Amino acid sequence: MKKEQIEELAASYAAGALDGEERRELEQLLADGDPVAVSEVARFGDVAAMIALAQAPDSEPAPAVRDRLLNQIRGKNPASKSAAKIIMPPMPGFKFVFGEEKGEWVQLPVPGASVKLLSMDQERGYAVVMGKLEAGASYPPHTHIHAEQVFVLSGDLNIGQQRMEAGDFHQADAGTTHDVNYSETGCTILAVISLPDLQAQMA
Repeated sequence: MKKEQIEELAASYAAGALDGEERRELEQLLADGDPVAVSEVARFGDVAAMIALAQAPDSEPAPAVRDRLLNQIRGKNPASKSAAKIIMPPMPGFKFVFGEEKGEWVQLPVPGASVKLLSMDQERGYAVVMGKLEAGASYPPHTHIHAEQVFVLSGDLNIGQQRMEAGDFHQADAGTTHDVNYSETGCTILAVISLPDLQAQMA
């Protein structure tokens, strides 16, 4: 199957508009670890997930949206860059997100800032994400609708006058306001953030 055909199938799959033989054919490619199919489904799936978050009127998206996103996430079977890593077909109840899935990073409206959705709990209204600031990038002051927890994985993150480095943890309670966040050398963080706060970041 040509790359262009796979792209069309992946786009329809992400939108929930693919069924019948074409759906079975694409899912077989995913199960086999076809690199083009895996990459395109991941790319279109990320776009669909972020659009759903950005357009959600509140923290309780429709059940159909939740089910479609979860099915797409569980259906990913990314091909590893390492020949030693064997990626098995998805297992019910488990999800794996591999570091080399670079296509999952989505650029935020703030220059030099991007986010990668790892998981979403829509019943509780929270998501687990990775965030990234490039060297010299800054994030403007903002108020938290709900509590947010941040763990610095690498680099430096400066929140106002407080400098954080790899291994440091920070919580911002609901209603608090952050000064400018910036990174001198670039940083990657792991965050637990509410869906309304994530939606606000995407706006």
